[in-house]
Amino acid sequence: MSTPLAAAMAGLNPRQREAVGILTGPLLIVAGAGSGKTKTLTVRIAHLIETGVPASAILGVTFTNKAAGEMRERLEALLPGRGRQVMLATFHSFCAGVLRRFAGKLNFTNGFAIYDADDQERLMKQVQEELGLKDKALKPSAFLNLISQAKNDLLKPDEYQPPPPLQDEARAVYRRYQEKLAANDAMDFDDLLFNTWRLLSEHPDVLDRLQGQYRQFLVDEYQDTNYAQYKLISILSQKSGNLCVVGDEDQSIYGW
Repeated sequence: MSTPLAAAMAGLNPRQREAVGILTGPLLIVAGAGSGKTKTLTVRIAHLIETGVPASAILGVTFTNKAAGEMRERLEALLPGRGRQVMLATFHSFCAGVLRRFAGKLNFTNGFAIYDADDQERLMKQVQEELGLKDKALKPSAFLNLISQAKNDLLKPDEYQPPPPLQDEARAVYRRYQEKLAANDAMDFDDLLFNTWRLLSEHPDVLDRLQGQYRQFLVDEYQDTNYAQYKLISILSQKSGNLCVVGDEDQSIYGW
């Protein structure tokens, strides 16, 4: 009797079947919209499990919670009850989980707060006032955008080279903003990636644990990864070398 996975495999075209069947090493799948990229990725995950890879050793990341939920539903339909331990998440939610486990390594508590946009703006206004930069021409959002870019480029305050004409001010604001976040046992959304990178770079024992836990890595919508996300998935998959990415360069949000 045909199983859901066997039926799904039979329904793949030759190139999709080829992608599903390559189970080790790096793999780049480039395909256009509506060509079944997510289906191929999900069948590949199910096939990995069917061939003996523990579900808990598989990490699949995508860019929205909705997409992660849909992948989980598809996986459950293919392997009822057998894929529940697969980690399917967005980059940010995966990183938040890692940071909750190892927050003490970075001098945060496991219950650290995650600041939303309103929290960030309130904190930035405090920073600007403390530094004598409470000028209507210097909006909190302008500094927050600069800091966001610095974090996505994995640059600490002392490494950051802001654009003119406010280099000194922007660097000072970034430093004070981070100090106040830490004092409040809080991170902003960009810190979830930035601090996970710090954690993995500065604490080899944590990197070793995660590389031991996960042996297969899959990324959906790879064309939308920024530098921080690229570096994170690269360092995590470096030991096993088993990284499969799926994308469509014509849909890149960074090409708009």
